[in-house]
Amino acid sequence: MRFTSFILLLAVSVSGFHCASSTAPETKPIPVIFDTDIGNDIDDVLALQILFQYEVEKKIDLLGIAISKSFPRVVDYVDGYASLNSRGDIPLGFAYNGVNPEPHKYVPVTLDTLINGKPVLEPKRKLDDSIPEGYLLMRKLLAGQADSSVVLIVVGPETNLSRLISSKPDEFSTLSGVELVKQKVKLVSIMGGLYNKDYDFPEWNIVQDLTAAQRVFADCPVPIIASGFEVGTKLLYPAASILSDFREGDSNPLVISYKVYQPMPYDRPTWDLTSVLQGVEPELGYFDVSPAGKITVDSVGNTRFEEKPGGLHRYLKLKNNQQLVLDSMIQKTTRRWKDVRHQ
Repeated sequence: MRFTSFILLLAVSVSGFHCASSTAPETKPIPVIFDTDIGNDIDDVLALQILFQYEVEKKIDLLGIAISKSFPRVVDYVDGYASLNSRGDIPLGFAYNGVNPEPHKYVPVTLDTLINGKPVLEPKRKLDDSIPEGYLLMRKLLAGQADSSVVLIVVGPETNLSRLISSKPDEFSTLSGVELVKQKVKLVSIMGGLYNKDYDFPEWNIVQDLTAAQRVFADCPVPIIASGFEVGTKLLYPAASILSDFREGDSNPLVISYKVYQPMPYDRPTWDLTSVLQGVEPELGYFDVSPAGKITVDSVGNTRFEEKPGGLHRYLKLKNNQQLVLDSMIQKTTRRWKDVRHQ
């Protein structure tokens, strides 16, 4: 009797679970704007690839990409890379008169690489009048979104975000930049700064546009979660994945860029990827998060955190799960290349 009752109870429970599951509301993709300085470091390319993977999985709606590195051919690179991922239509913006105009190496080399006489990247756009200022692109995209819905992921100098915060009402919105961000943005996930005592120097993204960083942390009216240099430094993306996990191998633009950036094999910090993971999937708990507080940027670029109840700022801290985090990064970076052979 007790066994029969248990089976009946189990059947009812499973049936109830099925009904509850079938009526559960679908989760809408998170609207995301990505602000990147692709061309300075290689982890930006991995971060962009993860975002395209999130979009394939319908976890995000990648609204647009703002470029904070002021080397014109980065527009070509991002456009070509987006096309390779079936997003040749994605809106792009550029930080005119911004920082880091140097070409460096992997962007021009990858753009100029031919395989069997065909470019590995085939951009349709370049820097001209059709590419707006990065902050104007942000204003246009934010104006069309629901209130408190957008996640901004900023992994380079804060040039575009600072200009957005300082912007005036325009044809896209009657709101000032601060008002528009406060109304439309849910979270800003920033890679920048240092928040423990493992290192003692001003972090690179912060000092590239120091005034912009100071303005963002002083005036941004919505929550900021910062991933400091110390987090990505201790999560090294393995060279073995770059060398073996991409079906196109040496003809894959990501692999080409990686090999040009630095002689292989090398394991590279994942600074930008940490901000992407936290911005899109905070519920998975990849990282611990500090208490609420206030981050300030001093005159030479050092970041200081003061715990403060109700503060808008937090920073990421590593947990004892580093292999799990790395495995997730690898899976999200490589899955589409394993499953789909791009033409």
